Amino acid sequence: MDGMVELRCKYCGAPLDRSDVESDSPYVTCPSCGTTQQRVDARAYMDQMMGQIQSWISKAIPGGFSLAQQENVDPIARHNIFINNVKPMLDVEIRDYRFSFDSAMSSPLMVMPFSKGETLKSKHTSTQAFEFNAKLKSIEPLAVDGNDKRTVQEAEDIAMAYALIVNNSKLTIDTTPGRFSLMSKNFKEAAGAVRKHEGYTALATRLDALAEVCNASEMVLNGDTLGCSVGVERAISMFEKSKEGVLSDPRTAMMLRAIDVELSQTKTLKGVTDMVLNGTTRDPLKTLEIVDKVSAIDYPRIGNWSNLLGRADRDAEIYGYIERISSAKGDGTLPICTGGGDTLYPFWDVDLRYSFTTGSLFSKKTVEVTEDILVPATFTISQNALSDPRKGLTDIFSAAPQSSILDRIKGNEDSISGGSGIGRLTESAAENRPGNRTVVVPLSTRTEAVRLVEEYLKQCSATHSKLKLSSPKVKELVYIPCAMADGGISLPDEFRGLEPAILRMPEMRGVVTI
Repeated sequence: MDGMVELRCKYCGAPLDRSDVESDSPYVTCPSCGTTQQRVDARAYMDQMMGQIQSWISKAIPGGFSLAQQENVDPIARHNIFINNVKPMLDVEIRDYRFSFDSAMSSPLMVMPFSKGETLKSKHTSTQAFEFNAKLKSIEPLAVDGNDKRTVQEAEDIAMAYALIVNNSKLTIDTTPGRFSLMSKNFKEAAGAVRKHEGYTALATRLDALAEVCNASEMVLNGDTLGCSVGVERAISMFEKSKEGVLSDPRTAMMLRAIDVELSQTKTLKGVTDMVLNGTTRDPLKTLEIVDKVSAIDYPRIGNWSNLLGRADRDAEIYGYIERISSAKGDGTLPICTGGGDTLYPFWDVDLRYSFTTGSLFSKKTVEVTEDILVPATFTISQNALSDPRKGLTDIFSAAPQSSILDRIKGNEDSISGGSGIGRLTESAAENRPGNRTVVVPLSTRTEAVRLVEEYLKQCSATHSKLKLSSPKVKELVYIPCAMADGGISLPDEFRGLEPAILRMPEMRGVVTI
């Protein structure tokens, strides 16, 4: 217990640095959450916590036994007290904290500079986890058996790492200067805690990578682009090593998706810094601000779209588009269609193959058709598009060519859709520089574009009984020159009659441009 007589942060429960404990200053700053408080308040909280621990111990241990005198007690007696009185109470809490810790590790734990993350949905507060760590330290001398001692020490370190990570989750929603330095220190300390124990190597490596990328984020915010680039290179290598460890150990499989997201975010940060070092952009912070705007978008959550748009790993794909646009503003290129216009609007070019039956009796035959459907890559911010797919794309079946009754009887129909102009436009796409034109940032993924077209085809099948459809395939993301107007977007003539309805709606003004 003597080793625990130290000051504790009244806000998060973390032990304060020895320098603060030994200082004469009336104020102390928590090294974990960064809050400054009066020394007397930190002392009062420490006394309160110690009182709670003493109360717990008095309930768990037979009367007359004092931990202060435990060294003079026979080891067998200590072992029996631990097994019969302490362990039954601890086991339940240890399992609870271990499960909550594993659950926390299945979530992405980093945030990009200038961005706000989401607070970790943890069962326990950092104060509770730090206090549980202190409680375990207090009864550790009773664990005489080697296995019991390892169990208690592992639970101590898990509780410590858990508390530090919960603190970091609170820092992700705080944009005050220096937060990344605090987060880096917390991740590094958490990595050191879990590394002591068997089976935590992959997690420790991941936490070291997170510490490295937080340190790199602090560098880029302070203008040290080269230092940031070197740091994220190390972080990427660590993430990949951690991922290899996870893939070889089924017990840590719950971390795989989170590591993929963190790795993608780190590669995005590396891409931004590389653009500065290569001269393709002069302002990494501006690019990161764009990333922040995109990550702050509150997408409509409608029906089956809720889970799809709520995936954290979708951001990695969208960040990649931002990176490419930023690069194209330098000496890179984008797939741009022909045409005039001061704005390049992103569209998913989706290949659709369908067949239908025409003719009657001996003239009856099946006709196969290939069409292009264009989906504005910003459709995900439109509630109208998500609830009614027809409004979120080029509705080719509503623009079907008029055919005579005689043509239908003779089987002379060659199409029941009307998107030929769209096909000619998409065929003109070629790699070119955007120049001074404004580029709209894509806010959807390939998977989401396919989902919208699939929902659209379900609608069409209900009204076209003779229609047989194949699965839609996204060919590429293309940028179409358009003119921005107060009433919306002025599209090229090839869209005539096929303009996606959502592009005329006010809700689409929430797009992000570069």
